[in-house]
Amino acid sequence: MNGLILNIQRYSIHDGPGIRTVVFLKGCPLRCSWCCNPESQLPFQELEFRGSLCQHFGKCISVCPHNAINPDPFVDDLLKIDRSLCTNCGECTLICPNDALSLAGQWMMPEELLIECLKDKDAFRRSGGGVTISGGEPFVQPDFLKALINLLHQNNVHTAIETCGYADWKVIENIVPFINSFLFDLKIIDPNLHAEFTGVSNSIILSNLIKLAKLTSNIVLRVPLIPGLNDDEKNLRSIARIAIENEITEIHLMPFHQLGKDKYLRFGHPYKISEIVPFPTKLEESKWIETRLRIFTEAGLSTQIGG
Repeated sequence: MNGLILNIQRYSIHDGPGIRTVVFLKGCPLRCSWCCNPESQLPFQELEFRGSLCQHFGKCISVCPHNAINPDPFVDDLLKIDRSLCTNCGECTLICPNDALSLAGQWMMPEELLIECLKDKDAFRRSGGGVTISGGEPFVQPDFLKALINLLHQNNVHTAIETCGYADWKVIENIVPFINSFLFDLKIIDPNLHAEFTGVSNSIILSNLIKLAKLTSNIVLRVPLIPGLNDDEKNLRSIARIAIENEITEIHLMPFHQLGKDKYLRFGHPYKISEIVPFPTKLEESKWIETRLRIFTEAGLSTQIGG
């Protein structure tokens, strides 16, 4: 049984208690307009092109079996790879001398990944940390996820999952006893807006959250704050109400940033929210965050900025 792993991030302090190793699985059923990891969405390896590293030797052009690489050295980076022809076979990555071409995603067995995670076990023990499975969406690879979580559980490793909640309930339910903490993303309550900006309805997400809250109290709601999309008072008060109704007491607000914008270009994905720009000053951003934070704290919820 293999799983498609996007990245392993060590010594994280933002994705659960203590020092954590975060494992990012590839594949997600949502297409959030603000996603900062677009390379995590598709459930297969993807070719990444970094134009800044390309020296135009042209070796990749000759080995591409599908003629998917534009030979013009001056073509726009977004047009360098014809994604309709590219099969992500990776032949070009093997010959690129400057790593301008690479494949995102690595296939690993659960036992292999466990070995990597246990390298940090001393840090887990000293800090009260553990392993957080993130994505993409971890439940897109349910069999691999269950196998990995079982192995971590057998090795007494604290486990957390970051999920968008869009999954078959039976898959979630079966893994609840082995998870110490759920980091549950809740983005938009209005069903029409949720579908518009994420590509899917939120009915399954809300249903799963309610069911999950009946089985465990170890849930943290994570709320991205996207200016003009979901940061209005009505949406945030609705999220606060859902938290209170389900006896969820901890909220993490995740302010908008554009750190992943360049990735869209490198993977040939359209960036849908280019019209949203960061605040011109830190003071304005701080005031914006503080106003949204107050909605949750006044509702009696323990709320912090960031994970």
